[in-house]
Amino acid sequence: MRIPQIGRIVFTKEAGGKVVGRTDRGCTWRFTAQRDYLQLDPPSQRCVNRVINSSYTITRWSVTVSGRHERETIDGISHHPNGDYRFLLQHGARTKVRTEPWIKAARRFTGRWEYVPADPSRLINIVVHRTGRQSGRSEQRGVVDMVVQPDRTIAARTSDGCRWTLAARGNTAELDPPGQVCRRPGETVTLDFWQVASDGEHQASIMNGTVRRDGVTSAFLLNVGALSRR
Repeated sequence: MRIPQIGRIVFTKEAGGKVVGRTDRGCTWRFTAQRDYLQLDPPSQRCVNRVINSSYTITRWSVTVSGRHERETIDGISHHPNGDYRFLLQHGARTKVRTEPWIKAARRFTGRWEYVPADPSRLINIVVHRTGRQSGRSEQRGVVDMVVQPDRTIAARTSDGCRWTLAARGNTAELDPPGQVCRRPGETVTLDFWQVASDGEHQASIMNGTVRRDGVTSAFLLNVGALSRR
């Protein structure tokens, strides 16, 4: 199974050649700076991903940087109730974020986006719902209309009539602020996390939150969202 990797990491220098990397998933990773690369140190560090509510152990992670461009290789193990799964990001690439002209962000995100047909075999556009100990799945469908403001704030309206705001940084936009609420007849939707990466024609996204209906709260997670410009 291939899953697009999106998101950001902030590297901070520490004493003794140490570097700390903090991700938007709530994880902190420690590296040692070699002459021309970073290496995870110690190996086999473990963290709980707060977005997907699952833990994983990274056994190997190396990072090289050239100007604004970063390359990385990640090898790890994802831990689930039904067993562990190895994952490998062999050719990871990131770009250092800088403030871009508004028109560039607008070209990436403004427009009508439609969820592509769901593919359960690859978990594409499959939403996992959990209510207590019960879980279920449904297909993510519909459209998202996005408008980018001059300050690079994105107003996004979904098919259910909810309006959300995101902040664009480079090719990625994140829910800002988190914990936004949409009240509809008979239910309340709270969106805790929504991240979208766009190349102007396609989007990859991840989203989680809760729905409260008839006094019952259920959690939902879209781990592999995929949209195309309509």
